[in-house]
Amino acid sequence: MDAIEFLEEWPVERRGLLHAAASETCCSAYDGGKSVEAAHKTFRTWARRVGVIEDVPVAPSWMTGPKIGADHSVETDA
Repeated sequence: MDAIEFLEEWPVERRGLLHAAASETCCSAYDGGKSVEAAHKTFRTWARRVGVIEDVPVAPSWMTGPKIGADHSVETDA
């Protein structure tokens, strides 16, 4: 619903075919006619094209996940 509202509030003079496709797909997903994944993909494609979001690469999990076997305790000599 947030995506639909965002698309509806987008200035009319800046809309185009991709905006129409994103709106149609999001509305169809909301009504159960299309998958949420399809709506998400179409909305992200539109948002990237118009500069709402950047195409930032996602870091692999091995770069951001917890370190296995890492001992984070601090020992002090008393």
